[in-house]
Amino acid sequence: MKSSTNFSQKCVLYCRVSSKEQEDTGYSLDAQQHLLEQYADKNQIDVVKIFRISESASGKQIRKVFYEMLDYVKKNKIKLILSEKIDRLTRNLKDASVISEWIMSGENEVHFVKENFIVSRNTRAHENLVWDMKVAISRFYTNNLSEEVRKGQTEKASQGKYPGSFKLGYLSVGEKGKKEFVPNDKTFNQARKMLEMYASGNYSMKAIKEKAWEVGLRSRFDKRLYKSQIEKFLKDPFNYGCFLWKGELREGTHKPLIIKETYDIIQEVRTRGKAPFYQRHEYIFSKMIKCGECKGTISSEVQKGRVYCACKHNKVCTQKGGVREDRVEKRLIDVMSVFESITAEEAKEIQRRIKENHKKEAEYKLSVISTLNAQYTSLQVKIDRMYDDKLSGDISTEMWRTKNDTAIADQKKIQAELEKLKNQEAEYFETYIDILDLAQRAKSIYNKRKSSGDKRLLLQNLFSEIIIKDGSVKYELKTPVRKYRDRVLSFENNFELKKAFADNAKAYSEAKITSMLPR
Repeated sequence: MKSSTNFSQKCVLYCRVSSKEQEDTGYSLDAQQHLLEQYADKNQIDVVKIFRISESASGKQIRKVFYEMLDYVKKNKIKLILSEKIDRLTRNLKDASVISEWIMSGENEVHFVKENFIVSRNTRAHENLVWDMKVAISRFYTNNLSEEVRKGQTEKASQGKYPGSFKLGYLSVGEKGKKEFVPNDKTFNQARKMLEMYASGNYSMKAIKEKAWEVGLRSRFDKRLYKSQIEKFLKDPFNYGCFLWKGELREGTHKPLIIKETYDIIQEVRTRGKAPFYQRHEYIFSKMIKCGECKGTISSEVQKGRVYCACKHNKVCTQKGGVREDRVEKRLIDVMSVFESITAEEAKEIQRRIKENHKKEAEYKLSVISTLNAQYTSLQVKIDRMYDDKLSGDISTEMWRTKNDTAIADQKKIQAELEKLKNQEAEYFETYIDILDLAQRAKSIYNKRKSSGDKRLLLQNLFSEIIIKDGSVKYELKTPVRKYRDRVLSFENNFELKKAFADNAKAYSEAKITSMLPR
């Protein structure tokens, strides 16, 4: 078909690649532009603007450029668009309709150079049929490509590999369609630290957002993380080794940032409002103290230059007035006085006995782990037998699916329990040995720390609950601290302790402090 152009005609070029591979080679867009420029030069057409778009661009970006081109030709009264092929210009009926409307609005034309095809208002009926068919074929190609991509993503997800494109703390490596997430050496530990900080209950989302920027955590486009992105990160099961795909939680093969137990703590802090609000004044006990009567959260406020802790909520409560923050601090830190008079020899003996207890508990945990492993193996044998029964027709597919899903769910519970036990085993000995140093130096460590956040962290390592009632402070010790305290007190009859230590121990034992949490 001959062109109806004249020598003074102006045009725009529309270039678009059809695959990610073509974009990566850097060839297709340039090749299209060169072909169209040759065509324009041969027909003495003036190219006034070039629109280029890659297939990797989002659908929103593609539509934006497409309509920018149409607005440009309308505004500047340009009557000719050059494109390599129909599927480069449009791949859906809506865009084809928009192009057809523009063509019929005047003496406008679209030249598809590689197909030697021109569409204008004077195009004959059979040529319009070709145009419609080519648009339909392009639309089929797009739909088929999307379907194949979805199939590939579903298969990838079934193998435990997340089909998405970005996760904080990870890199996506490998060939297209086979990419896997591996820890990013530069950000993996920082991302884990952010999760652990939030789990402590000492940091708001806004505080985590600021910390993330300080340590170099960035968005996919290397920008500062928004608060909404931080919230999404905190909720993401990908952090403990799973991922959501098509509304289904799947177990991933990637290395997790944290264990499931820490993830659950984060969700509790996030949904139950246990994280402090980001505020100008940093209060040491923000959301840490409960009212002994109504169980509401004790508030902190400044009065005449001093910080007071008081019950300020709207519930019916008879508690009046408040307790000065510094007096609450003194009451809590004085708890550690019982450990201060321990001699080096006594500390050494305590460590020896802790090691003995650790050995006994380690042996018990090994037996539990062995039992769980045997249960897991038994379930796997059961799963294999059920599959054989399904193949032989002894049970229906529906019955097999129900029993198989139940067995797999039981296996996952066993795996979670094994993971928990192994982590406890790794941390057990260190926790009980380190608590000796922490308890002996708690006062000096606490007094040297200027940051309220740092003091909160130390207090949270020592106490599981703090309560104010009738102007007095009551508390529950963390399990390792309580057990260590009890062991120290049990040595009173076995050591010739200094009088100061004996007096402290006796006074402490009479405080009748109990623990709310199991070991």
